[in-house]
Amino acid sequence: MTYEDLAAGDHFYRGVLGLPLIEDQGWAKVYRIHGSAHVGIVATRRGPVIKPVGSGTLLSIVVEDVDAWYENLQHEPSIEILGPPALVADIPVYSFFLRDPGGYAIEIQAFTDARAQQRFGHISGQINSSHDGCPCQSDDADCRS
Repeated sequence: MTYEDLAAGDHFYRGVLGLPLIEDQGWAKVYRIHGSAHVGIVATRRGPVIKPVGSGTLLSIVVEDVDAWYENLQHEPSIEILGPPALVADIPVYSFFLRDPGGYAIEIQAFTDARAQQRFGHISGQINSSHDGCPCQSDDADCRS
């Protein structure tokens, strides 16, 4: 994702969301979401991406407590919250959306049905720590099954 103001993007992902910075190449930064899941940001006019900032990108972050994230982010001046948490029609998701300092849409979400919680919770290590039914039977949240 490209940013006109890379420092604002860094503050959002590292300072506001609390994601650890694992690679800093100056004009490109990579943050760990969980396990082997990462998100990267790049300074505009650097690297191979020639796209307008914020164009057509939605980052969904699965969390355990959507309401707690909403409350924590309410007064963060670097973002725009686009509405309160709500159930999404036709799919088992409870979420809210915000716009980060670079103009990107971010969805903070949780799954509302037990099967999806188990699938995504197992991958993210956030929602349901049970590994019942996983073919790998691993205690490692970084399961690739």
